[in-house]
Amino acid sequence: MSFNRESLTHDTRSKRPKVESTRLMHGSPQQQLEIEKLQEQFRVSDETLDNILHSFEDEIKAGLAAQSENAPHQNDLKMIPSYVTGYPTGNEKGTYLALEISGVDIYVCQVKLKGEGGKLAINQYQYKIPDHLTAGDDICVLIDYVADCVADFQRRIGSGHHTVYSMAISVGFAVRQTGLNRGTILALEHGFEFPNAVGCDAVELFHSRFHAKGLGVKIVAIANDAVCTLLAHAYQHPSTRIGIVHCAGTNCAYYDKVSNMGKFLSQHPQESSIQRDMIINTEWCTFHLNTLPMTEYDRLLDRESNNRGIHIFEKMTTGMYLGEIVRQVLISFVDRHVLSFDVSDEDCLLRIPYHFDTSYMYVCEADDNWETLEDTRVVLEEMCKIGETTLADREIVKKVCEFIGHRAAALLGAATASIVKYIVECGVGAGKEEGFAISISGDVYKDYPSFHPRVCETLKALIPDEVASRLSVGIVKHSRIVGAAIVAMMAEKMDQQHQVEI
Repeated sequence: MSFNRESLTHDTRSKRPKVESTRLMHGSPQQQLEIEKLQEQFRVSDETLDNILHSFEDEIKAGLAAQSENAPHQNDLKMIPSYVTGYPTGNEKGTYLALEISGVDIYVCQVKLKGEGGKLAINQYQYKIPDHLTAGDDICVLIDYVADCVADFQRRIGSGHHTVYSMAISVGFAVRQTGLNRGTILALEHGFEFPNAVGCDAVELFHSRFHAKGLGVKIVAIANDAVCTLLAHAYQHPSTRIGIVHCAGTNCAYYDKVSNMGKFLSQHPQESSIQRDMIINTEWCTFHLNTLPMTEYDRLLDRESNNRGIHIFEKMTTGMYLGEIVRQVLISFVDRHVLSFDVSDEDCLLRIPYHFDTSYMYVCEADDNWETLEDTRVVLEEMCKIGETTLADREIVKKVCEFIGHRAAALLGAATASIVKYIVECGVGAGKEEGFAISISGDVYKDYPSFHPRVCETLKALIPDEVASRLSVGIVKHSRIVGAAIVAMMAEKMDQQHQVEI
């Protein structure tokens, strides 16, 4: 388990994120003018950041509140209860299992919690779902294969036949969660097609097939990716209150007081955990509102997407889309002769949507060989197969990546700041005096060198100094599957507490 933690110390000399220089070392006055115009399009003003901050806060509160019949407004933030209450201490012990289905990959993991302030040991195996098991008439065929993978995993690690282990599952299906270990499958995604799966209870579906196979497994929870990120960090750092996933998609989970959850309480009038704190899944990928500073390139991307008009925040900030925004800009610059290279050749890949991968941005931004910008040349000429490029072309591409990457980080920082401010104002868990931690996972954070510092710059600028000085950020690797096992532990812990209360 690997964490990269840093304190969010506040620099009072800078109240907003630094802006990249638009000055080109190479290029014509016309190219200089165009790059300045582009930077202005992707610049996030102080006013916009403040508006996003307040809009997020308003959506948080509206999403939690009990809605009256006369309030037809549909909230952007879903604010879904995770049903996980309480906090890990890092002293819990036990052996737990986790299952994750991510696309056609199956991950099975055993986590041994050793206590002693968060010590743990991990065993994990990965399996592939064969193509012929991605569609059919009966979902049980797929679940049986998953069960076989779990059985193989238990044989590999020498799991005892007479021991029943608690397991949490994290699946890439759309699930409406109605309890810690209850959730109805709404749709299958990522190329899966089994008509009889829709409407099934996910936990019961897996548990019944596992039982039929004689597996010593009890599924005790459904685990959300952001919830897993939060808990994976919290077991070793109990002051963690926020978990963020930022990779191809984005999501955030955080602790809130059950007493603040009017909608949840109206649906569960007998809820006994009203004095406790529960993890909320915001599903902030769906945030839209007019406060987001969309450009002509964002609107073009949205129009050409397969989910037009939704998930705008995700489209402006995540690894799935950032490279495509860059590509749209580069095509526009080529068509307007701002860039000199040729994309008309049939072998050129830049004309193909989504071919400019977000990982190319990492390479271009990190290219500091100003005499040749060789890494940027490799991306353009060898990876995208465009014509010969000039040094001015490469510098402009580098700048485009910087502007778009900086905006994405600023937007994510503003969203994170809104959650931080809400938690502090509501006094959830460790508050302003004690401080707390944020855990973040995802390829964009792990692989994009400049992304995390930019997020922190925005976050520091938007929260009070006394809060920033007590806030730490941890980048978590391999968190989702490990966090799912910790969700299983929390489910067991909650059940024991419930038994004591009875």
